Amino acid sequence: MPPPRKPSGYRSFALVHEDAHLLVVSKPGGLLTNMAEKGELTLQDQLRAHGGTSPEDDAVSPTAVHRLDRFTSGLVIFGRTRRALQAMGEMVRENRIEKRYWLLTVGVPPGGTIYAALERTEGGKRMMQVSTSNHAQAALTEYVVEETIGEFALVGARIHTGRTHQLRVHFESIGHPVAGDNIYGNRKVNAELRHQHGLQRQFIHARELAFTHPLTGDALSFQAKLPKDLSRVLKSLRA
Repeated sequence: MPPPRKPSGYRSFALVHEDAHLLVVSKPGGLLTNMAEKGELTLQDQLRAHGGTSPEDDAVSPTAVHRLDRFTSGLVIFGRTRRALQAMGEMVRENRIEKRYWLLTVGVPPGGTIYAALERTEGGKRMMQVSTSNHAQAALTEYVVEETIGEFALVGARIHTGRTHQLRVHFESIGHPVAGDNIYGNRKVNAELRHQHGLQRQFIHARELAFTHPLTGDALSFQAKLPKDLSRVLKSLRA
């Protein structure tokens, strides 16, 4: 049976920015951005129920400009007008939106740049892989280790391309998978983190977005603090 839809009064997102053309919201881990299956209520559904309509003549229902994985928390941009959606779509394709993340890795990577092209796998759960084939898409991740916590590292990463599962596959490819990742991660370590420290999902949080507003030309920058579930994991690890 399909999962029941949440009632219309349910709202799990945090509104970070609103203007006539754009919304920026902070998504909790576990919630799909859009494109739900089996009647599940998504972040986009919630915004359409609670976000209101733009006063502009070309207003549209709030529509996601980009997506985060279900179990990744953090900042997502939605368009409220056709002009904004078209312009932001071009910015996404041209990688003109600065995206920064926090993630927890298994082991301590050296810091630096990961440049490895990605493509979809033929089947199975491992949806993406590093590849040198002609069909692979270029992918670039720049990162620094912000804190070493025992056998783990809190990493600050910036993606210069927006490929599916980019952070997850890139860090797995250098031998330091994202903690809690149930597809590309270390199952034994994930089980220990779940039982000993309460980590119930992949430790990735989209913490910062920066871009030029496509209609006003204003330079915009937004931050989303680490959510409570991930903060508790760090506190437990540090103890």
